[in-house]
Amino acid sequence: MNRSVWKRAAVALAAAALVTAVAGCQDGDTGTRSSGASAPGKPGTQSAEQAAQALRTAHTKAAEARSARVRMRLSVAGGTAPGSSTFTGVQAWGPQAAELKVSDSSYLAAIPGAPAETRVVTTGGTTYVDLGADLTAQTGGKRWLKAQPEGAAAGDELMLQLTGGLAAVNMDLPKELGLLAGSSAVVHLGPAKGGVRAEAYRGELPDGRTMEVWIGPDGFPVKSVVRAESGGSVTSLTTTYAEYGAEAGFRAPPAGDTVDFVELLKKVLAGGGRG
Repeated sequence: MNRSVWKRAAVALAAAALVTAVAGCQDGDTGTRSSGASAPGKPGTQSAEQAAQALRTAHTKAAEARSARVRMRLSVAGGTAPGSSTFTGVQAWGPQAAELKVSDSSYLAAIPGAPAETRVVTTGGTTYVDLGADLTAQTGGKRWLKAQPEGAAAGDELMLQLTGGLAAVNMDLPKELGLLAGSSAVVHLGPAKGGVRAEAYRGELPDGRTMEVWIGPDGFPVKSVVRAESGGSVTSLTTTYAEYGAEAGFRAPPAGDTVDFVELLKKVLAGGGRG
């Protein structure tokens, strides 16, 4: 594979990997736990405290469940890596882990030899992307691309550029709910649209992010939308939640079957790629 194709592959696969790898980068108790129920309220009439209470309840329920089955739609507009992907599977946040299928991805579609669908596994702070048979032939037989958030977090400008600001999106649901509950700008939007029984809330998160969350009658979140702007790109991550407490394997592939993203990218940009 020539250098330009490998670079496109690195961009696309990094985008797929880091959308899950950046989750859970920050730990710590948010101090928002509560077992109270949300006030019903009329459309948009809940007070700020009632809205915060509903979010605290959702935080507690999600934190105790520790995981859920999810469907996530990522969309990146502008910047150097625009595109979109869908992720379906199980997401966990106690500790952070994921086992997801990637499909309907413009990133994968842009890579010669890439599979139309692939798998992403996050465990132990590291994310692995299945390269598929054709790309594996170009990595000396190593099937899994290994990606960690430290490259972006440490200020690696190339990593930040290629991932289109995905590090601005954090998928730790209880943490995000805790941050939203503490936001002075959180508002109750009223009943959710689309025939779903839920109350909708919106507020601002740190780093310029905004979040909208739909909370069902049982106090569990049923949907969230997180938007962020970074490096000239606008990232939107829409997630629907079901089957709280769902289990998955979350097993890392054998070390000998992985290729490190940062090292591969450095090799490619230095002109050492295969082709």
